[in-house]
Amino acid sequence: MVRGFYALGSGMLTQSRILTGVSNNLANIETPGYKKKEVTASTFGSMVINRVDSQKTPIGTMSLITAADKTNVIHSEGTLKNTERPLDFAIQGEGFFAVQGANGTVYTRNGSFNVDAEGYLVLDNVGRVMGQNGPIQIGTDQFTADAQGNLAVGGNVVDKIAVYGFDDYNNLRISGDGMFTGTNAVLVQNPDIMWKTIEGSNVNAAEEMTDALSAQRNLQNCSQAIKMYDQVLSDAVTNIAKI
Repeated sequence: MVRGFYALGSGMLTQSRILTGVSNNLANIETPGYKKKEVTASTFGSMVINRVDSQKTPIGTMSLITAADKTNVIHSEGTLKNTERPLDFAIQGEGFFAVQGANGTVYTRNGSFNVDAEGYLVLDNVGRVMGQNGPIQIGTDQFTADAQGNLAVGGNVVDKIAVYGFDDYNNLRISGDGMFTGTNAVLVQNPDIMWKTIEGSNVNAAEEMTDALSAQRNLQNCSQAIKMYDQVLSDAVTNIAKI
């Protein structure tokens, strides 16, 4: 009987984690370059189940606990939106912009940049955008850009936006909404960058709402079943005491 508490309790925790992930996705549905996060669950430990008879016939295995063990990031490309804003950039295909943050370099698909008081191209609240010669000091928002990320002021190329790729995106670590850290970044020599364009998030609102309703329903079912277990155990203890 008590085994049910393990299964249902862990089920409630797992569904709660899934709901948190869905809520985060929905909250960032308008965040440029945001990538959907997906919580996955797995069983924790297994035990062999035998039928109680003269031969103890094995009938299979079972697990007492289901745990939310990992959060996967879905790196599919979001919708590219033309903004006509000269400080907006988007990458077509694979790759990330590099931004020099307070705790080191982070990588992102968010290309909604600005120019700070010192003339550096920046991603607000994150840091300075990296070019092939270090942080890009553009000095003005009156510039032109080509498909390779070359930035020109008055017809003279100032710098080139650096785009980096990774052999395995699964090795990237989440460092904030739409931000990642990783090692062994490789500079993309011929990136495909769209100017005056932004990449939206790859979150599908309809799918997230469906996942939220499913998780909420499972959470409620687990909660109701635990109440039933508790009532049965309470009755059993009371009746045994009377006997």
